[in-house]
Amino acid sequence: MDLQKQLEKVHSKQNAILIAEYVDDDPHRFMQLMKLFFHDEYRIAQRAAHSVSHCVDRHPELLKPHIKTMIKHLETNPKVAIRRNTVRVLQNQEIPEECQGLLVEKCFEYLTSAKETVAVKAFSMTILYHMTKIYPELKNEVIMVINDSLINATAGVKSRGKKIIALLEK
Repeated sequence: MDLQKQLEKVHSKQNAILIAEYVDDDPHRFMQLMKLFFHDEYRIAQRAAHSVSHCVDRHPELLKPHIKTMIKHLETNPKVAIRRNTVRVLQNQEIPEECQGLLVEKCFEYLTSAKETVAVKAFSMTILYHMTKIYPELKNEVIMVINDSLINATAGVKSRGKKIIALLEK
């Protein structure tokens, strides 16, 4: 399968799943998909991000060699689909120590942004929660920022925020 041609055909969940099934647990195919995740053309990158998400759901180990690059890519302020899928797949990954600071910084930035989407904020909260297990000194700051973000928040952000705060206060 030519992954780029397949991504160009249609943007749908079915196509993303078809690509994920083709990639399966093959690191070489996943690497090809990751190249498209970083593609200059947003439409291709967006569609690849959707497929990457499905691949990682099935085979989380495939992401490990790409975590540093994904986190570094957040510095380019990618469009929302890329941010959303990046923080979505990273929320359950072991983050290399040298990337943790940047990821924490970006998650705080997303959480405090009035313009950020609900999904990016929710996934960022989960990442920050996991980071408090490594850096307990972040706990109070995470609670404070989440509490601040709950003011005028959507139901989705409020729900995730309250759950994370409850976990942090245990």
